[in-house]
Amino acid sequence: MAIHGQLRGVERELIRDLKEATISVSQLAKKYGVSRQTIYGFIGRKGVKRPAREHTKQCSICQGLIRIARKQHSDFLASHTIREELGVGKAAFFYHIRILRSKRLVSQKFGKLYSRRAERAYQIYFKKRIPVRTIGKLVGLKNFWSIIRKHKDLGWNVPAPLFTYNSKDRRRSAAKRIRRKKQG
Repeated sequence: MAIHGQLRGVERELIRDLKEATISVSQLAKKYGVSRQTIYGFIGRKGVKRPAREHTKQCSICQGLIRIARKQHSDFLASHTIREELGVGKAAFFYHIRILRSKRLVSQKFGKLYSRRAERAYQIYFKKRIPVRTIGKLVGLKNFWSIIRKHKDLGWNVPAPLFTYNSKDRRRSAAKRIRRKKQG
């Protein structure tokens, strides 16, 4: 029997399910014992308009992501940290974040930071008044400046550092280097 024939007996019921209910296509495919592709083909052939599913309002994962995204400097949280906080796997995280980005409910940069070291460095960068080079050393990054510059070039809203260099600071650090060379 052809695929078209598989749904012939339940065509009216399937059209009613498609138009009225917000059941996912996967669940409909299981209910009628066919593949999702068959259901999608049926929708295309019959021109059925499906009601909008209000996924983001009902989904606890999406609500958790929106709550985290509203925090200050949330773009600089690593995806690992966000997943751990919500207790979701990688596939579920990327599925929900894609939905939220497409609806513009979260920033396009939210969840795109993959380095936990960079996340820790940014946390220090936003809170403490120490040089960027020192921050990089604290978290184990060789050149934190290059990460900052890369993110700025990509359009991330990276604020200016709290620590500003002046001539006295440079002289002191140069004097420290000279003393260390003489001692060691």
